Amino acid sequence: MAWSEHLGGNKYKIVERDPSKASRPKRSITVEMPLEVANSRVTKKKEVWLGLQEEKWNELVINGKYQDKGKNRGRSKKKTFSDFVPTWMKVYAEPNMSGETIFNTKNIIESRLIPQFGDSWLDEITTLELAIWFAELKNLKNGKPLATNTKLNIYKAIKSIFDKAHEWGVIESNPMDGVERPSANKKEKKKMKDVKQNYTKAEVAKLLLAMYRLPVRWRLYFTGVMLGGFRRGEFLAVELKNLDYRQSMIYIEKQITIDKEGNKVESEVKTIESEGWVPMPKWYMDELKRYERLWRKEKMLCNRAWLAEEGKQYLFHGGTGVMYYPSTATNTWSKFLKKNKFPHVKLHGLRHTAATLLREHGADQRNIQKFLRHAKMETTDRYTHEAETVSRSLIAPLEAMDPRLPKFAP
Repeated sequence: MAWSEHLGGNKYKIVERDPSKASRPKRSITVEMPLEVANSRVTKKKEVWLGLQEEKWNELVINGKYQDKGKNRGRSKKKTFSDFVPTWMKVYAEPNMSGETIFNTKNIIESRLIPQFGDSWLDEITTLELAIWFAELKNLKNGKPLATNTKLNIYKAIKSIFDKAHEWGVIESNPMDGVERPSANKKEKKKMKDVKQNYTKAEVAKLLLAMYRLPVRWRLYFTGVMLGGFRRGEFLAVELKNLDYRQSMIYIEKQITIDKEGNKVESEVKTIESEGWVPMPKWYMDELKRYERLWRKEKMLCNRAWLAEEGKQYLFHGGTGVMYYPSTATNTWSKFLKKNKFPHVKLHGLRHTAATLLREHGADQRNIQKFLRHAKMETTDRYTHEAETVSRSLIAPLEAMDPRLPKFAP
């Protein structure tokens, strides 16, 4: 009769003895209990679910229908790491990961994993081998130790591959179960703590004025990101149809990102909560309205040189109506800060800045969560060092950030 062993979390090992073998060796499979069952306070639900899994495994083993991927089945039944990766990519990665994540993961696989494990039999890669390899990881260019975030990305990629290999019965045990997740040491934590995450109100005032040295489209782009708390790709994807001058709001429904080949592409927003209207200061919307007149004039002057896809009217573009590549905004921002000698804050840090400004002016976390369109409150909490649309009173303090007002003007 099959029995179960709790492996921790919602994972269980279902075990049965093989009657077809004289020594009756154990045959096991690892299953994951659905979270709604695992988190239930009704113990009976867990017992019933485990009982069904035990019955299924008992039947498979007794009838000899289980899949034995062990060494005794011969090389023809085994897969190398390189053999399995395309299957993982097609069956799991492509349906579940964003194009940008796939692109970055493919780079990790090609530069790190294939050279090290490509020709190894998947079921012969050991936990010790992986642990030693992780401990010795170095920068491929200069040989220096890798930053924890870089190691973490490598860890996530290889763990996902082995998790699915185990889940699909390709390997009997998962060697990644014993490999510790990379974490920052004390020195790295101090360094990360010292990294500037956002600007203060005084710094914002200076930034808004300095942005007049930029081309108008970039000035309005960065100003909008900072006041509206937009993600980089969200604001790049805004079209003229998304602007509501009467209500002083901007509608977010798409984002510009990259596909699995690294090409820029328009895609769905990050989460369901990300889509919606975002209130903006009236002075900023008035500037966008004037900018739109310049935008239409530019399009008319371009005539046949206008290369935008039919029906697309991206608010921010390089002069021919075509969407920007996402990193163009990041690089332009970095150059602006360096040229004007401002302390460096990542472009995404302007989203943190918006949250901090609102918090300093008395906005509660729930409203800030709505404003930033976060799915979880925990995310909002990290950013601030019940109507469907956020109340305009929330952004009232931002009206005072108009750089043309006397208290800011030079």
